[in-house]
Amino acid sequence: MEIFSGLGVSKAIVTRSARVAIVVGTILNLINQSDAIFGSAESDLAKAGLTYCVPFFVAMYGALSATRDYRKNSLGQDQRHKTDEDRGARAAQSLE
Repeated sequence: MEIFSGLGVSKAIVTRSARVAIVVGTILNLINQSDAIFGSAESDLAKAGLTYCVPFFVAMYGALSATRDYRKNSLGQDQRHKTDEDRGARAAQSLE
């Protein structure tokens, strides 16, 4: 968890992403390695592990993107208006 905290990731996002990875990764492993699970083929542990990593990082990226967009849109509106007003004032001053 300390690895992700340096990136501004909350424990809730990591936990939710891990839950998604367990469910989706298990389904994908059942699909991709059904011969190894139910039949006589050998399983590939590296592929099985990566099958869990992909949904984890996709869920993390989605949560972080949504959080960033929410913060940008809701918390930054007042600052954006001030910036636009400042640009307009500077443009008017440069024309004078």
